[in-house]
Amino acid sequence: MQLKCRIRGAEQAFPLAAGGLRIGRDGDNDLVLSDPSVSRYHASVRLEGETFWISDLGSTNGVLLNGERVHQAPLAIGDTLRIGTFDLVAGHVSVAREVTVAGKSTVHPAGAGDSLLATGSYVRPLADFLTHYGIEGRATTETPAGSSAASSPLAGTDTLSAMPREDPDEDYASSILGYLTRLASQLLTAKTVDEVLERLTEICFEALPVDRGFVLLLDPEGRAVCELARFGDRVVPRPDEEVPVSETMLHQVIQKRVALMTLDAQADERLLSGASIQMHQIRAAMCVPLWSLERIVGVIQVDSPFRTDCFSQRDLDFLVAVANYAAVAVERVRNAEEAERERKLMGRLERYHSPAVIDAVLRGGENDLEGQVGRLQPAQATVLFADLVGFSAFAERSKPEEVAALLEGFFDRSVEAIFEVGGTLDKFIGDCVMAFFGTPVVQVDHARRAVTAAIEIQRALVLWNVERATLGRNPVVCRIAINSGPVMVGEVGSRGRVDYTVLGNTVNVAARLDQFVARPGEIVIGAATRRELGDDLPLHDLGEQQLKGLTQKVGAFRVENSLWES
Repeated sequence: MQLKCRIRGAEQAFPLAAGGLRIGRDGDNDLVLSDPSVSRYHASVRLEGETFWISDLGSTNGVLLNGERVHQAPLAIGDTLRIGTFDLVAGHVSVAREVTVAGKSTVHPAGAGDSLLATGSYVRPLADFLTHYGIEGRATTETPAGSSAASSPLAGTDTLSAMPREDPDEDYASSILGYLTRLASQLLTAKTVDEVLERLTEICFEALPVDRGFVLLLDPEGRAVCELARFGDRVVPRPDEEVPVSETMLHQVIQKRVALMTLDAQADERLLSGASIQMHQIRAAMCVPLWSLERIVGVIQVDSPFRTDCFSQRDLDFLVAVANYAAVAVERVRNAEEAERERKLMGRLERYHSPAVIDAVLRGGENDLEGQVGRLQPAQATVLFADLVGFSAFAERSKPEEVAALLEGFFDRSVEAIFEVGGTLDKFIGDCVMAFFGTPVVQVDHARRAVTAAIEIQRALVLWNVERATLGRNPVVCRIAINSGPVMVGEVGSRGRVDYTVLGNTVNVAARLDQFVARPGEIVIGAATRRELGDDLPLHDLGEQQLKGLTQKVGAFRVENSLWES
């Protein structure tokens, strides 16, 4: 037999069991009807022989059976009970036996073989939790963002702040407030997800009669991965062995977005099909989601393999409250870790790329940031080498601070010109600057950008030399070579140190042009760059050049000095 009740427009079914059923407003009843019209302990249903009997437990509003007030009477199929404002109809047991608790009509069936609770509105703000248990006004913590029952898909249409206030003893109220206040303080200072989960389980083991606890977080594919297991006082982060969690309960919590409690999983008909229940000897257990904003980030299961009937509705409420706090803390830590990761990536990129390139990558342009940093891949690019002329002799006769000042001035002007057109700094090689264009963000005009940067470097040196002349210092002269073609781009190096660089014959040709063809104060480009540029730049054909180390001759062209000396 089962009792059916329409709660806020939805019909719910509550199977009766041999152990009986106590009905009332108080949270420790087997079936809780949270409404002022229902007494704290209103009525009970018990089985005598083959007949269920309804008994009034001295309620204020009484019990009506088929419209007549009764103190005790047999209950038959088709009978209607009136308890407060609720009508319950006796009927045959249906297949669907889960109970959804929504808003103020919170119902919790329990009994031998029927102790699984599916609650739909226990993801509540801390303020509602404290109000419900009579300790409002003493909280020193704020409600975590995103945990409001009114905004959560897991919540019912009403928040539990509308439920009648319970009157627990003062010791219980004080202990609950102490646990929650301490947890909130610890979570605010937690710097890692591991620390958050450790604090969560510590509070659970102090406040609840549990022997084991497991916190699982969802990975990007939605799989529940155990991040922390606790067996008594032993804490195991990311255990290698299989943890004794109920796959059935996990599935329901995650898929149906509910909080679950069973007073004895071994006798619960709806859990008997779960092999993990029997294998891991799960008895009394609670399993609730870690809910943050609009999504579940994980699950916590606490249980005892030795005891049954050791949890109450207050325990489930408490576990949901602390789980919500932990979920918000997990998201806070993860966001902080992601921000730090991005900060480090940004710092690494800023050493190589212009601000425009970084901005384009982070906006998710044609190339993904993670895909471009960390592995070699092919690209079409233009490579630039610019190095000082006569630097070795200058360094030999000058003080170290003068050498450093010269290099800094040259590098600053070179990098500024390179970044201005979206180039990427490869490295400094002694007194030489190496840069490339066209990657990691694709630039179809990479050859023109490189030549523009080279012209700006030479123009900047002309202006700098004017300043140096007024100080009685010798002029600074550099030569620049540019070549275009296919390259491999990415991070290269050892485990301890890497460089973000380009590799290939295109790079070798550019280096040889700089070393053997370009003269002081000149810009020399390879034939491939010449083809990319077209005919709108004044160039002087230097003919085919036999470069050291290369078997084939390479065409070379000099950019006319008039472009930067005028």
